[in-house]
Parts: sequence; C-alpha cells; structure tokens
Amino acid sequence: MENTEKSLDVINDLIKINNDRAAGFEKAGKDLKEDENSLTAVFSKLADESRRNVTELTSLAYQFGGEAAEGTSTSGDLHRAWIDIKSTFTGSDLTAILNECERGEDAAKAAYKDALDPENELNPQLQQVLLAQQQGIVEGHDLVKSLRNQSETDVDDNNDLDDEYVAAEPSYEGAAGEYQTQAAYNAPESETVIPDDEWEEEQAEGTGESKLMEFFVNELKDLYWAENKLVDTLPEMAEAATSAELKDAFEQHLTETEEHVARLEQIFGILGLEPDSRKCEAMAGIVDEGDEIISATEEGTAQRDVGLIFAGQKAEHYEIASYGGMIALAKTLGYYDVADLLVLTLDEEKTADALLTEIAENQANFAASNEPAED
Repeated sequence: MENTEKSLDVINDLIKINNDRAAGFEKAGKDLKEDENSLTAVFSKLADESRRNVTELTSLAYQFGGEAAEGTSTSGDLHRAWIDIKSTFTGSDLTAILNECERGEDAAKAAYKDALDPENELNPQLQQVLLAQQQGIVEGHDLVKSLRNQSETDVDDNNDLDDEYVAAEPSYEGAAGEYQTQAAYNAPESETVIPDDEWEEEQAEGTGESKLMEFFVNELKDLYWAENKLVDTLPEMAEAATSAELKDAFEQHLTETEEHVARLEQIFGILGLEPDSRKCEAMAGIVDEGDEIISATEEGTAQRDVGLIFAGQKAEHYEIASYGGMIALAKTLGYYDVADLLVLTLDEEKTADALLTEIAENQANFAASNEPAED
C-alpha cells in the first residue's frame, strides 16, 4: 500500500483523538447533575461512536502491517484538546460542560480534516473509512453545539424572568435530553395564567423550531437519500455475488430497504413535511467503493464475495450508527412514534449485518483464502 508510513501515522493519531473523545464524554457524563442525567444518553452515544472508530482504525493499522496506538494523546500527537479539557469540567455548570465538549469536538473535527488533507496521499480504502467517520464526527459536533446553544438560551431566559416567578432547576426529559425550564408562579392565579396543557403544547411547538429539530430533519434527508441509493445498488451487488447465500442476503435486504424508504416517508408525513433528500456523502463513498470492488475482482470468485460483504457491512455499520443517533434525537424532540419506526429499521439493519458476518465466517473468507493469487 502506497505511503504506508504516513497512513499509519494518520491512523494512530486518529486512534488517540478518538480515545481522547470517548474519555472526554465519559467524564462529561459523570459531571452532570442528577436532573440533567438524561444527557448521559447523548454523551454515551458519542463515546461509543469513537470506540467503534478505534476498532475500525485498529483493524486498518494491522492491514497496513503496523501496530495500533493505545491510550490517549498524552504525548502531544496531532490534537490533544480533549485530554486537556477533562480537568476543566466544573461539575456544576451545564453550559460550561457543553462548552468544553464543543471545544473537544472542534479538535476532533480538525483532526479528521487534517488527516484527509490531499497532501497525505492516503490509500483510497483508508480515505473512504475516514470520510465515513468524519461525517459522524461532524454530526456529533453539530449536536453538541445545538445543545450548548439551547442551554445558553435557557440560562438567558431564566435570568430575564420577572421577580414574581421563582425559577425551578432546569431539567432534561427524554432519552437524549430535551432541555426545558419550568417556573413556579408565586402570585395568585388569574385568568391570564396559562393552563398546563397549553404550556406543554407551546413547548412542543418551540421544540419543532429548534436547532436540534433542524439538525434532525437534515439527517432525515441524508438517510432518505442513502436508503434510496441502496435500493438502486443492492440489485447490482446481488448480481455480482458468487454464492447463492450472499445473493439471497442482498435480495432480502433490498426488500427491507424498500420498506425503510417507506418508513422514512411516513416519518416525513408525521413531521408535516414532504419527503426530501440531501446527498449523503458517506453512503455515496461506500457505494463507490462497492463499485470499485466489483470492477477489481474476478467474476465468480469468493474474493469478490469477501469484497462485497466488506462493502455491504460498511453500509450497515454507517446506517446502524445513524439510526441509533436518530432514535435518541426523536425521543429528545418528543416524537416517540417516529422513534418506534426508526427502531424497527435499526433492528433490521443489525440483523442484515449479522447475516453478512455469518456468510463471511462460514464460507466466503475460507473459500477466498484457498483461491490462488494472480501472477
């Protein structure tokens, strides 16, 4: 593989920044107050994302014939902001915690941008993996930023309350932390006091216009594009597959993917929106790599099946991560019916991934290992 030494340096730098990131979010979750602990679901998801990144990068390091880095970036490699900020969490100020998390996400985002600099001349396989991981990092950054902005807005609103109101402690409700602030009214009730049900309706309407809602809809558009792209791609993968089992797996998942598209259209309807798409660069890259595998491998070989499984599982892992995050956000926004639909799709993506693993381990990998290499 070309430029192996540089590629290994990039891989190990990113292993360390992801270890930093996972440790940072773990620390942030521990510093939350008891009534803010619903945010731990968000921090846990982002930490798990970095652990998955490390697993993938470690595998690549071995493929490049090198050793994978361990631990965090205490030696000062590339970006070390996450490890530096862990000691700055106050444990008592939510906005401060989110500010530091955003600063850490800035560092992780910059690390991937630096790694993907064209001057590094990375192997195409490595580049595609980093592009997919980068999208998750950028999405995590934007999510933390939106939560930080909401926290600052709530703090400002509390400071502006009239003296006749006694501000209650802010709380998070929902699996991924819907930030709300309620107030107790000390003055006698009058006809102008808003009933509880109307207050809750106003809160729901406000959530619908939030930065988080904007982010959620954009990601929904990404998924809609990605699933439609797979509807077009899976028949080609099935046709290219050598084994009957792999052909059947791709054809079965095509039927499921068509249902995934229908569910996303249903979700758009629940949100009062027309189905719309936005090009998903990560899925586009994964599909392009699948096309390259078909072109670069010989028809009728187990090697081609191994490559197709590899490409297929990259798509599945991306979707599993995306749907998992979207479920948490849907709950945060109060769209539990949407979350239920997304859970159905997530379960099917996990089942499809497990089936590909079974085919690889039970037949394709061994068969390809016994195929002679070309001279």
